[in-house]
Amino acid sequence: MARTLNPQLFGPTETPILKVDGAPLQEKQISELEAQIEAVNQKLDRWAHLMEQKIQKLTAGQKALGEQIKILAETTAKQNATIYSKINERRMAEAKTQELFDRHNQLINSFEGRIHHMQKVATEQEIKLMNYQATYEEVLREIRNLKKSN
Repeated sequence: MARTLNPQLFGPTETPILKVDGAPLQEKQISELEAQIEAVNQKLDRWAHLMEQKIQKLTAGQKALGEQIKILAETTAKQNATIYSKINERRMAEAKTQELFDRHNQLINSFEGRIHHMQKVATEQEIKLMNYQATYEEVLREIRNLKKSN
């Protein structure tokens, strides 16, 4: 069963048919047809060649783009690694600095405590010294009074 197009959908279709009334086609017509076929074949060959060249260019471009993307991804990964390592180094340095500040503050607090204690001891010693001085002066007065009364 031969397939045919539905004329209601596509309209009437006509295919050119060479009608030969029992006589061979003339050589001129055959050579014209052969020339037309050859021209079509040449056009197809040129078109196929052009398409092949375009496909090769596109493939080469795609490979180059892939390489560029790969290089860019590697560069970005290296930059990210460098940035993360610098951030970690900075965090470690900040932690060490904070540790030094804390230790310094502890030393200052300890030193302030010692100074406060020393001031307290000095004040107590000063009070004792003043008491001793007062007692000494009182003893001297009594000695003088005893010498005068004798």
